[in-house]
Amino acid sequence: MLNLLKQGMSPQKLAATVAVGSVVGVIPMLGATTVLGTAIAARFRLNIAATVLVSYLMQPFQILLALPFIKLGISWFGLDELQLTFDEMTAMFRSDWLNALNKLWQANLAGISAWAILALPSGLVLYFIFLPVFKRFLPQTVVAEAKG
Repeated sequence: MLNLLKQGMSPQKLAATVAVGSVVGVIPMLGATTVLGTAIAARFRLNIAATVLVSYLMQPFQILLALPFIKLGISWFGLDELQLTFDEMTAMFRSDWLNALNKLWQANLAGISAWAILALPSGLVLYFIFLPVFKRFLPQTVVAEAKG
């Protein structure tokens, strides 16, 4: 993190980088964080390496939040409640594996949609939480270099 601060990032850019990396890091779709984080960071001229690093650090939260996002999406979009215990999923695949894949795909898509709806407001909240922290603790020489 100190190396990132020494690269001349302003508190605003650093707060945006951490917010984007945090939000992208919890998308309930394994493997999407690198591509999505890189694309967003490149679009908004944020530090790509730092954004991807933060998103990787969020992976434990990604795993923890996957089911809540899926359940939220299922309830928001009125899908049939999906039984997510191992035994029930095994029974679902044994009886009709194609239907089971379809239900899991729909549930995951609902979870991604719930994440997408919450991503922008969550990112803004995180940005405004991190901004005063970085303004306070960022070395003044880095702030001066970033302005110049």
